[in-house]
Amino acid sequence: MFVIQKLLVSILFFILFFVKISQATMLKDQFIKIDKDEELLISILLQEKSRILKKEKEEKELALKKAREKRITAKINLSQQRMEVFHGDKLIYNWKVSTARRGYRTPLGKYKPLYLVKMHYSRKYHNSPMPYSIFFNGGYAIHGTKAIRRLGKKASHGCVRLDPKNAKKLYSLVLKYGKANTSIEIIK
Repeated sequence: MFVIQKLLVSILFFILFFVKISQATMLKDQFIKIDKDEELLISILLQEKSRILKKEKEEKELALKKAREKRITAKINLSQQRMEVFHGDKLIYNWKVSTARRGYRTPLGKYKPLYLVKMHYSRKYHNSPMPYSIFFNGGYAIHGTKAIRRLGKKASHGCVRLDPKNAKKLYSLVLKYGKANTSIEIIK
């Protein structure tokens, strides 16, 4: 009888051992499934992150493109006595100018328009008419002039003179796109 009891206990341990092994195998299978699900989820999250980053990059590029399209730049070259006007990166005008003659100076640098006056009269220089004035540095301005024959030569007291038709075009661009979106660059 003792042998039968031992045999029954051994069988019972064997059954319990088999059940535990079976449960362990099921747990192992569940962990493998969880690992695969986790890998799939990580892959999906990485794809979504990549899509979001790509979309953000495209939105930034579009915003920069729109900002460039709103930008007006007037580049004045003193040695060439010329002004190039850019809308974004595209050159739209190239005009003769007159800048400071001997004894006067046109300031070098990068500026923003301070204020615009459709018809200004210089108090400093005999009430001279300055149509379509764009003031950028104290009393310095880009403006139209009657002295069209002198364009392309140094002739002013420091302002940047333009043909009045061209001054009107530049003035209109600054009004349209705004002072904040306009740059004036003066180089030697």
